[in-house]
Amino acid sequence: MNKVGRRAFLVSASAFIAAPRLARAADTVRFGVLYPNLTTIIHAIAKKTGAYERHNLNVVETKFKSGQTVEGVEQLWRGRLDFYMGGAPEVPRLNSRLIESGRPSPLAVVSGANPGHTSLVLSSKLQPKIIDDILQQPLRIAVSSLSSVHLAFFRGYLRTEKMLELDAIKWRFLGIDAANMLPALLTGQIDGFLHSEPTTTLAILNKSGYLFMQAARGDRGSSPPPATLMSSRRDYLAKDPEVARRFLRAIADANEAFARAPADMTALIAEWSGQEENIIHAAQDRMNPTTRLTLAQARKWWDFIGSVMVERGEISAKVKPFPDIFDLSFQAS
Repeated sequence: MNKVGRRAFLVSASAFIAAPRLARAADTVRFGVLYPNLTTIIHAIAKKTGAYERHNLNVVETKFKSGQTVEGVEQLWRGRLDFYMGGAPEVPRLNSRLIESGRPSPLAVVSGANPGHTSLVLSSKLQPKIIDDILQQPLRIAVSSLSSVHLAFFRGYLRTEKMLELDAIKWRFLGIDAANMLPALLTGQIDGFLHSEPTTTLAILNKSGYLFMQAARGDRGSSPPPATLMSSRRDYLAKDPEVARRFLRAIADANEAFARAPADMTALIAEWSGQEENIIHAAQDRMNPTTRLTLAQARKWWDFIGSVMVERGEISAKVKPFPDIFDLSFQAS
């Protein structure tokens, strides 16, 4: 090789060595979330704190209005989403339909959020020391619907902690929209309600009632189950397990970011949920957007919700929580 050729070779080799390695393109994850809603705050936190980018993910969100949980689960099942975060019972219902037709369950619950978010707010006219003092009183208790998850959790609490069935107490449950619960409580049309934030905080701030019980602080037993489930498709998890694990690690990073500075998230939570900042600030101690799911919580969810759905014929008796509903193997350790 002549001097000119040798020099050119050395220059090109040096340039190759010095050139930075090209970054791998981010993997796309299609994520469906309820919005505006307090149940999916962890997604907003993950975006704001750069958790997705740190795990080389391009998360494309699809927003569903509150009440569109069925649509979100259907979109997940049809392969138009990779993960979906929303109300809990629809995944077992869909899996049940497929199992009854002789097919395997297509969806898996991989995580959960908002554990213990159900509150029992009572009129100030009632001042019981413990709940046993009022279980045999003919109270009118509002729920958003008679299929409300809050009523389901209360039923589960009665069964597991008090060894009572719902029809063994004298309360009458009335289906009332959340927005109408406060005026109904103020005017004496109801004696209390079972609901979550921000309805609980609004009742406290407006002095229309007071917080008597909240599951998150242990009033209804340990390891309260999640009210919101994060699900994926089993075929997606099998095809892209490494991407799925990175996505859930990003969610775990968002959990840690919230735990470090929950008060700093007030404005973000208010923006994502469509609530006023002062309401979010007042509700801070009763809010837990952390998204993870323990084995104990999954089992309690099944005991509180799934088993009752089986009894009512809403899902098949063939459905088992493991492996037909839950797969916790993808969560960050």
